[in-house]
This record gives sequence, structure tokens and C-alpha cells, in this order.
Amino acid sequence: MSSTDKEAFLGVYKEIQSEIIADIQNLPALSDNVKKQLIDYYSVCLPYTVPGGKMTRGLTVIKGVEVLKQRALTEGEFKDAAILGWQVEWLQAFFLVADDIMDASITRRGSPCWYKCPNVTQDNAINDALILENMIYQTLRRHFKKHPSYVQILELFIDTTFQTEVGQHIDTNGTPYADGTRAPLDLTRFTLDRYQGCVR
Repeated sequence: MSSTDKEAFLGVYKEIQSEIIADIQNLPALSDNVKKQLIDYYSVCLPYTVPGGKMTRGLTVIKGVEVLKQRALTEGEFKDAAILGWQVEWLQAFFLVADDIMDASITRRGSPCWYKCPNVTQDNAINDALILENMIYQTLRRHFKKHPSYVQILELFIDTTFQTEVGQHIDTNGTPYADGTRAPLDLTRFTLDRYQGCVR
């Protein structure tokens, strides 16, 4: 199996989604009715927000493993690499759902932003971004808890999230706020230093 096998990669996504939906089904102290509402909602949210792009980030993880091993991957190696790749895609989905709200964006990938979808609302979408992030750690624990690099994998996701969120703060505050309202555009604030802080 190889990093060019998008169908196999998408198949792993479907397995991860099924596992997460099962986690919701197994939540304690919730009625069947509430569980059904959650499952119906996240059965729409996940495929809408996570796998809709080119999947370059996730497929690059598989390619990286191929390069390190200098050979084609076994089925098990491909699946582990694909699961990690999907966590990178999940992280990007978490960032994009939140970023669209912060930027008041209208569309994403040619469709309405998640928070703009009927029956979602901005309040739900903020919570959905947080849940998307949590799902990463649920999946990493499920599949890699006994892996010798588990702690390093967690630390990589934690550090990447922190660096990205600092960059988001620098980006969002490119124009300052006063009394809850964004100030008029001031191009003098768009410096190389601020740009480098966003992209590092």
C-alpha cells in the first residue's frame, strides 16, 4: 500500500469516524434519545469538516513513513501511518472551524463554513472545534497508547497546537480591537516580524 492510495486512506477515516460514533454511543448517564441526537449531529459534522480537502497533510505522513522505511508499507504499517495522518487532518479541521468563526468567513472549500450551516450556529461550532481537537487525543490513545513513541506523538500535537494558536492570535490581532470593535485597517501593523510570528 502506498501514499498515493487515497481510497485506502479514506477507508481509514471511515473506521476512525465509526470508532468515535461508538464512543458517543457508549457515553454513560445519557438517555438513548440524547445519544441519538449527538450521533445524528456528529455523523454530519465529522464528514463535513474533516475529509473535505486535498488530504495533502495526511497523505504526507504516510509518504514520510515510506521514505523512512525505504520500501512499500505493509497493511498494518499503512493503517498506523494513515491513522496518524488523519489526526493531522483532524487538527487542521479543528483550526479551520475556529478560524472561520474568528474571520467571519462565509465559505470553506466552496461550501458554507460549518458555523454557517443550517442548525449549527456559531455557539455549536465553537464547541465542535473543541470536540474535534479532543477526538485527536481519543484516537491517539485508542491506537497508540502502547506504542513506544506515544508520549512523543502527544507532545508533537500539543506543541503544534500551541504554536498554531499563538500564530492565530498574532494574525487575528493584526488590526487592534477597541471596545469590542475591530479598528480600521492599519497597514503599518503588517510587518515582517508579525508575518514571521504567524508562519513559524
